[in-house]
Amino acid sequence: MGPLHNPKEYIFNLHTTSSSEAKRLWRKHIKDSWENKCAYCGSEDNLTIDHIIPQSKGGADFTKNVVCCCHNCNQSKGHEHWKLWYVQQDFYSEERFDKIEEWMKPDPPTNLFAYRPRRNNAT
Repeated sequence: MGPLHNPKEYIFNLHTTSSSEAKRLWRKHIKDSWENKCAYCGSEDNLTIDHIIPQSKGGADFTKNVVCCCHNCNQSKGHEHWKLWYVQQDFYSEERFDKIEEWMKPDPPTNLFAYRPRRNNAT
């Protein structure tokens, strides 16, 4: 199971019954999705969760807007636009840049009509 979109989905889908456990699971799945490495520099030390688009600039608390991030990168980035900040860093990597861009893309639409229409056998 990949990370759900936000902590509330863990409660809604009954993976847990408390909001603190839901947040812990959500954060753990995000870190696991990034192989417990900072999305920006690749560090494995002092990992946190960073909002790619800061909440102060309208960024949502959804999985597609957060990445695993080391404390140093999180503090350095602050409220800056992530692309402007990231390309100025010594550890800039086009591969990681593309991975973050891919992460931010919305999920493809799901088939809401998974069931086929029933046949009328009355005739």
